[in-house]
Amino acid sequence: MYTMAQQKGYSCYMAYGRGKAEATYKTIKIGTIFDVLWHVGKARFLGKNGFGSYFATKRFIKKLERLQPDILHLHNLHGYYLNLPLFCAYLKRHPEIKKIWTLHDCWSFTGNCAHYNGHGCMQWQSQCRQCQHHDGYPKTIRSDMTRSFQKKKACFTGIENLILITPSDWLLQQVQASFLQAYPIYTIHNGIDLQVFSPRKTAMDKKTKTILGVAGKWTAAKGFDDFIALAKHIPDAYQIVMIGLTKQQLHQLPSNIKGYKETHDVKELVSWYQQSYVFFNPTYEDTYPSVNLEAQACGCPIVSYDVGGCKETLCKGSYVVHNVNEFLKLLKEKPLQRIQLLPEEKAHLDKNRAFLAYITLYEGRLHEDGKDTI
Repeated sequence: MYTMAQQKGYSCYMAYGRGKAEATYKTIKIGTIFDVLWHVGKARFLGKNGFGSYFATKRFIKKLERLQPDILHLHNLHGYYLNLPLFCAYLKRHPEIKKIWTLHDCWSFTGNCAHYNGHGCMQWQSQCRQCQHHDGYPKTIRSDMTRSFQKKKACFTGIENLILITPSDWLLQQVQASFLQAYPIYTIHNGIDLQVFSPRKTAMDKKTKTILGVAGKWTAAKGFDDFIALAKHIPDAYQIVMIGLTKQQLHQLPSNIKGYKETHDVKELVSWYQQSYVFFNPTYEDTYPSVNLEAQACGCPIVSYDVGGCKETLCKGSYVVHNVNEFLKLLKEKPLQRIQLLPEEKAHLDKNRAFLAYITLYEGRLHEDGKDTI
């Protein structure tokens, strides 16, 4: 996105709070590791995710005041690096700045949860109180989210010149039922790099029927327990492979599951997609899983639970089920075929389609005054 915006003639800066940015980007680091750790402590023990990083945010705002950006494109704000009251006060002081906020989960309109559909909580539609999922992400020992919900609502409402973007129609519908409903909101589906994720050029070994599962962090909400249950009933003709496991989880696996730790080797991941018979995604909480896009681009059919925006990721030849038994029945009754993307499907999966949609949004909102600094 940064690179394409530069190619279109924009001057860009990337602000971030954790990790490292590529050296080729003009960046602004928000805070230090000590700011983050202090913020994590407030979040864990007091339930104040988004209410730490006071001085780090003040320093960041000073830099923004010097830069005077024409557009601010926001993403996840819950990474323990921003103070929401300070930052949102800055946004409200500058109605002239065009603001685009891409929501990647549900955290922006709940008391604390990034996802809630796994445990069926709907308090967020009116007022979060006792949280049923406070031990999930973002984790906290505090269960009363009354004040957190009220403070986030006060921060995130009343910001002028703000458009919300979601990566799935499902999330758009959730936002429209929340306290953010007054803002204009649109869907721009995420895309992937089709130069990296592509089908193999040689035929797949028909004798091997690998059921693949990939997650950055395996939890019950991501379907870890469902894979364990699947292993008890899967015929011997199939081999289950799970990628992204912890050392402890690796020791919990039954003998008919091959487990691997998280991989950052994209070529290795592509190879697994290319050689697998099916990618099984038994997630209970998801917005628009990129792993579904990646696997299909490599020719691997998807079988996913009908959760969140998962159905929106599926191409022709991929399927939705609701539990392990339905998945087993599908394997028995319907031989799966390699995915051959239709031209319109390939175009939809392409990350450049998504990037161009954002550039069009930038340009459409810039024509009012001719400014072009993101």
